[in-house]
Amino acid sequence: MGDYEVFSVCVDTLLLGLVIYNALTSLSFINTLKRFGFVRSTRRDFYECGFKPQSQKPIKVSLQFLIICIFFLLYDIELIFLFPYISAITFIGFYDTVLIMFFFTVLYLSLQVDYNRHALFWQD
Repeated sequence: MGDYEVFSVCVDTLLLGLVIYNALTSLSFINTLKRFGFVRSTRRDFYECGFKPQSQKPIKVSLQFLIICIFFLLYDIELIFLFPYISAITFIGFYDTVLIMFFFTVLYLSLQVDYNRHALFWQD
């Protein structure tokens, strides 16, 4: 394969990927807005048995609960990045080992920072 073919394949892949991504994003965003009722402002109100309540009670969620949820998602996503490493354990080299050690070091340091700031403790 020559340089032109490689360049052509890269450009074609990029353009096709952009077209597919933009089409899916625009279609799914419109459906999401319609599904959750953000297009009509009347759907944002709380309703009980079809009648508009006298006072709307906001849902109170603890800030500590939200922080723990975000930490769970972040650490869960970081661990998902380890699956390709585990599946290719027999083909690793020195560079891969250094990258995995760096990954675990960053993961451990971020966990230590969260622990030292008492962000992982449930506070009443």
